[in-house]
Amino acid sequence: MEKVRRGLIRVPRFQRGLKWRSSDVAELFDSIYRGYPIGSLLFYKRKAEAARLALGPLTVDAQEMTEAWWVVDGQQRVTALAACLLHPLPLPSRPSRDDPYALFFDPKSQSFETPPSTGAVPSTWVPLPHLLDGSHLTEWAFEWEHRGDSELRKIVFDAGSRIREFAIPLYLIEPEHDDIARQIFYRINNAGQPLGWDEVHKALFGGTGDKPSTLSELAEELTQVGMGRLDEKRLLTCLVSLRGKDPTRTLAEHYRRDQEFLRDAVQEALPVLRRVLSFLRTDAGIPHLRLLPKSILLDILTRFFALHPNPGSRSRILLSRWYWRTVLGAGVFDDRTLRRRGIGAVLPDEVASIQSLLALVRKERPRPFELPTAFDARADQSRITILALVGLAPRDLRTQRPIGIAEILENEGQDALAAIVKNRPRIPGTRSPANRMFQHKGTPIQRLLEERIAVHGVDDSILASHAIGAEAATMLHQGDLEGFLDRRGTELVRRVRHFSERMAAWDHSDRSSVEHILEEAGITL
Repeated sequence: MEKVRRGLIRVPRFQRGLKWRSSDVAELFDSIYRGYPIGSLLFYKRKAEAARLALGPLTVDAQEMTEAWWVVDGQQRVTALAACLLHPLPLPSRPSRDDPYALFFDPKSQSFETPPSTGAVPSTWVPLPHLLDGSHLTEWAFEWEHRGDSELRKIVFDAGSRIREFAIPLYLIEPEHDDIARQIFYRINNAGQPLGWDEVHKALFGGTGDKPSTLSELAEELTQVGMGRLDEKRLLTCLVSLRGKDPTRTLAEHYRRDQEFLRDAVQEALPVLRRVLSFLRTDAGIPHLRLLPKSILLDILTRFFALHPNPGSRSRILLSRWYWRTVLGAGVFDDRTLRRRGIGAVLPDEVASIQSLLALVRKERPRPFELPTAFDARADQSRITILALVGLAPRDLRTQRPIGIAEILENEGQDALAAIVKNRPRIPGTRSPANRMFQHKGTPIQRLLEERIAVHGVDDSILASHAIGAEAATMLHQGDLEGFLDRRGTELVRRVRHFSERMAAWDHSDRSSVEHILEEAGITL
């Protein structure tokens, strides 16, 4: 606890969040009081920057030091010990989910208790921080209301001794044993209930040095692109792909072959993934990650932009075609094989990489698109439908201004795609994408549409920007909701097929740029 006070004990950013409840904390101290083993602690000695440390309600202003002790195994126990025994006084009198570390010792029942819901803390209960220091406990006991009860006083002093003198096995790894530290951590977290591999990556390669150094920091940095937040598990497979490894294999397999293969990968991935997101937005027509179909293709795109950071305009066109042909179902392989073959298809030569990727998909059109019967924001077919709608540049029904798709998705989430016809489950089509459109929160969409039709008529450009033609608008105006949804569904299918034709460019030549062809022929202009 003295080392915690001095800021010598550090909990890396890679560690899991605090997951213990107050009952877990009380049980830990009960085990200590009864002399039960509570496991060992593992620390790694290395440099630490000056920082404000937070262990539950406890904050420590720590100085820079060359030999801090970083927790590798035992974060929950170290935090519970420090946050309870060094908890600021007075302790809260009522329980709080945000502070499971307010703990009292009850000498009558010889148990550890959390604040009662009534707020009436029994006078016999001893705040746990008083038990940490023998001298302090003696001074406090002189003022204690029950100081005259020798039996209670004896139990309290005995509890303090048991806690202070409890021995916990501790392992400290020296910095020159860097490989040993990784091997220990790897073995610890691949037995029993292992950490997720995104957390293992943080433990092995994150937590210190330049930011971003962890997956969460990388995800946060990438939000600045304005396309939302990438899931950390997806980011991890992108890091594997960045290194040219097979993302379908387990990270344990990769790690056994090369313990260093992800070192510095987070920092290297930041500019690469920025370029990937920029490509998706400007070339592939995807304004936000919430609308990204077939997200596994991010792995392949990461590898491509890692080797070819500034592809030519022709390469970007062809890469977009490859992406959309794959999304629309022209792939030759299943997803697992596609990812593996896709990574292998990215070669040191930019043009050869593009042609290799195109060879992984059929040039022929897949089966014509059909509207899904039920809208699912996570399903590719629904996302493709919405992207076709995005291509119409939808405009706000009230202000007539273009709707910022990325902004509305970021701010309003799934509510950005609200139902037009609500509370009519018996009407066919109410569950399909035909019953969804972009609109800011406020007045119900059906009412807004009806008001606009009444003022501007059925042949209206604002309605057309939402794939609502004159025939569908007429049916809505007449109260034929089933007919309205059927006609809008037909229009959406037509729009999706047109959008697909444009993005996949099935009938266009996939030849390389003229400049590249001339270069291969040895002709210079």
